[in-house]
Amino acid sequence: MHEGGFLMKAYDFAPAIERSFGDMCEFASRLIALPSVTGQEGLVAETIISEMKRLQYDDVFTDKAGNVVGVIKGTGGGEHILYNCHMDQVDPGNLEAWEHPPFSGKTADGWIHGRGASDTKGAIATQVYSAACVKEAGAAHRGDIIVTAVVEEEPGDMWGMRKLADEVLAVYPGRIGLTVLGEATGLNVYLGHRGKVEIDIRTIGQVAHSSAPWRGTNAVYKMCPVIEALEKLGDRLPEHPFLRRSSVAVTNITCSPGWLSTVPDRCTIRIDRRFLPHENRETIMKELGDILKGAGLSVGADAAAEIQAYAHTGYTGLQESMELYKPAFLTPEDEPHVVIVVDALKKVGQNPAFNCWDFGTDGAWIATELGIPTIGYSPCEEEYAHTPRDRVSMDLMRKAALGYAAISVAVTE
Repeated sequence: MHEGGFLMKAYDFAPAIERSFGDMCEFASRLIALPSVTGQEGLVAETIISEMKRLQYDDVFTDKAGNVVGVIKGTGGGEHILYNCHMDQVDPGNLEAWEHPPFSGKTADGWIHGRGASDTKGAIATQVYSAACVKEAGAAHRGDIIVTAVVEEEPGDMWGMRKLADEVLAVYPGRIGLTVLGEATGLNVYLGHRGKVEIDIRTIGQVAHSSAPWRGTNAVYKMCPVIEALEKLGDRLPEHPFLRRSSVAVTNITCSPGWLSTVPDRCTIRIDRRFLPHENRETIMKELGDILKGAGLSVGADAAAEIQAYAHTGYTGLQESMELYKPAFLTPEDEPHVVIVVDALKKVGQNPAFNCWDFGTDGAWIATELGIPTIGYSPCEEEYAHTPRDRVSMDLMRKAALGYAAISVAVTE
């Protein structure tokens, strides 16, 4: 990391970026045109690998989970910088709601349209090309520029990133000084987000014929005071001056056996709990235990609360179940690498504001488990993610490519 010295060189990236701009946008369009719901990212991975090799990356490989890693080597002795995006995208949903077909990758009115454009295929293309432009421009940098694209981010348990961390990052020679996520920021610098955990609460009753409900115990009725208490809990959860407020939401409810003329003996709700850095699984589970007791329920006999897991089957065939728990993280504004990033962006004519994501990212694992300072900077914009208006601005891609190049040299000098 170096606090100066690249000012006169920063604008040397612009010609290389301009020469490759059309190819970069075409690459983004090709990625968007490849459907890649979670667990089916193989074609996207192959396309990224092929493009990195064509752009003369010094090293390109995948790990066992199918995460893609491309490296532009430095001269040695400097901190490395890690760029990261994810290859999977959510389902397009109702096709009639789309102005442009979700897998067309259509370019229109200065935008590239389609599912995953803003989350995060537009950023993948920009990061891949920006690193190549640093090499083409002959910019001196001691540390490596590591560009990664991971699998299976959308479930929210960071499985792909955890595999990358275990197999690649934890053993990568030298020090990774900074992670830059391509999750949507609209050219601003994002410093973190709340944590997330998905929990099922289950109430237990006794089955009976619904013509004589008094012979059983209705598990749905047992759940009613729990739901009311969760709604009230949401009104008193803590706030953070930067990350905003903790939250709780009931996102699903089911009962069983679900037969006609039958009083249900099981009722299950799924809750999405967003939390701040001072909260954790222990405090959250105690909070829910208190709610169950307050509803007159005996934990174990009448009710239970359990963090849920997601069963992964990756495109490489790797299978594993992972708990749906993601910690909160917040990188300070005055962290030295953040100061360097903002200075680098200002030197190429950008004036980023600080913000945080409402949603979660894979960066939580890198920041909390590997202790690497982690930020977001991206041409993608939050308002389009997971919507039928999914798109990425070509103008912001051009600016982000220059921003990434400036950041890369500033951190790795």
